[in-house]
Amino acid sequence: MKIEFLCPHCKHELEFDDLSRKESPCPLCNELIRLRISERMRRNNMVDRCAICDCNTVYVQKDFNRTLGVSIFLLGALLFLLCAWKNRLVEGTLVWAAFVMADALLFKFLSDVTICYKCYAQYRQVTPNPDNQPFELGLAEKYDPLDKRVSAENPAAEWKGR
Repeated sequence: MKIEFLCPHCKHELEFDDLSRKESPCPLCNELIRLRISERMRRNNMVDRCAICDCNTVYVQKDFNRTLGVSIFLLGALLFLLCAWKNRLVEGTLVWAAFVMADALLFKFLSDVTICYKCYAQYRQVTPNPDNQPFELGLAEKYDPLDKRVSAENPAAEWKGR
């Protein structure tokens, strides 16, 4: 299991892959970061809660760079519009179909990444946990603080009964 997260103290991006330790110092600010590695994480290599902030709500998504994905989509749309402008709709449709097929292949073969709703820690090279679901906006609102300087839960999200 490989964990990528921001240091709670200095907000520097860190990587961690040693599950035997209970705490680790940040290499930049030297503050201790407490790691809450559960038995399920140690034994089964399965994420059941966040090891950084102890949040029990995580989600799963494909491990793909969003900027690259949007760029690929825009390139396909631009090529289609160029073909449509040149009155080549058949070629434009084939270009668009090729981009759709490439997207489907990427979706099929890319691995998943598990992400914490609260601190956005990312877990790679893990065994899939059937309890972890895809991203849900309502849950993300619950953990999004109203005051971005304070790491508190959003009390306005409680009306949804989550």
